[in-house]
Amino acid sequence: MLRRLMILGLLFLAGCTGGAVVFAPPPPPPDVSALLYSHPAGIFSVSVPRNWSVYEQNTTVVASAAFSPPDDNQPALEFTVVNTGQPANSATFGTLIDRYQQQIRPDVTYYTEVSRQAMGDGSWRISGLRHLPGGLSQPLNTFIQQSGTFLSVIDVLVSNDAQRMTQLQQIINTFAVNPTASLEVADPKVLGYASASNIEFLHITTWTTPQNVFFITGEVVNRGSSQLTDIPVRAVLKTPDNVPVAEAVDTVMGYSLPPGGFAPFSLRFGQGQPALSSTFDLSLGNADWHSQSDRVVYGQDELKWQDKSSFEADGSMAIDGTLQNISQKPIISPRVVATVFDSVGNVIAAGFVDLTAALNPSDTTPFRILVPEMGGQPANYIVNVQAMP
Repeated sequence: MLRRLMILGLLFLAGCTGGAVVFAPPPPPPDVSALLYSHPAGIFSVSVPRNWSVYEQNTTVVASAAFSPPDDNQPALEFTVVNTGQPANSATFGTLIDRYQQQIRPDVTYYTEVSRQAMGDGSWRISGLRHLPGGLSQPLNTFIQQSGTFLSVIDVLVSNDAQRMTQLQQIINTFAVNPTASLEVADPKVLGYASASNIEFLHITTWTTPQNVFFITGEVVNRGSSQLTDIPVRAVLKTPDNVPVAEAVDTVMGYSLPPGGFAPFSLRFGQGQPALSSTFDLSLGNADWHSQSDRVVYGQDELKWQDKSSFEADGSMAIDGTLQNISQKPIISPRVVATVFDSVGNVIAAGFVDLTAALNPSDTTPFRILVPEMGGQPANYIVNVQAMP
């Protein structure tokens, strides 16, 4: 890069040896005018700035789109529509809102409703908080409306920027549902499957061991249609002024994350949590990451296992089991992954073990995973096994 800059500098000087200097006109500013977005299923439309990115879901029962401003790491707006099959009167609509808020929301385990208000157009605006790891909260406005048999939910991240909030309100006001569009009738619970991206963090927990080792543990879910492999995960601890003070990098456990699959991660800060840090950023992937969607990985269709847990004298959790190759193909390098949850479903520990066994059809092999440290009282665990051909 330095060499390139020096060459450009020499060219500039050479061009100035005679005559007048001609300055190139500055590039035009990016086009941020509104663009009418129509969902691929034709269910709804909305006008958004044309330089915002969009993530769509288009299933037989759910139509959704999430929009993110440039260089923003999370969507500012998410629109989701389902077909309940019948219009709702005020009483049943109120019951439906209660059910959504208390049982269906995708973020229901870490969301708290603060207030709700009836709007003039028949919709409801609900103010709430998403509780984030590290004690932080993200204010959120949710708009719920009924258009014939279509039920719409709009989530808006509340910003401290008044100009941004005005912009978001203008976008919401352009949202329109197409009453003639076709969407299969479904129970409103399918709203819980709506996602703002094809890969997400779930059940994140932060905890510190008696030896002052700081952990960030959680799960990653693949909501896309292709398998993901070797997913980098990175955590950066920051001060209240957003200054990075420490970071940890690892990969999501397992050989691959199939569509609809879950896999844990565990990021370890051996020096503990720095005194100046009060929050952190989590990110997936990087500029050098290339997922191998065509990698052959064997899983539950080829492998069968049994397991049980026990506790060692030092308090460690041991998971012992037996793995069998139930396919007609030889497999190698089985990887056994364990995810440990507390009573509310947060990940409080995760670990894996790679076995050296090569299994022919019907062969078995024992395995053991030892979990020496946990961020709470274990209430449940999951074992998943993958292998290579």
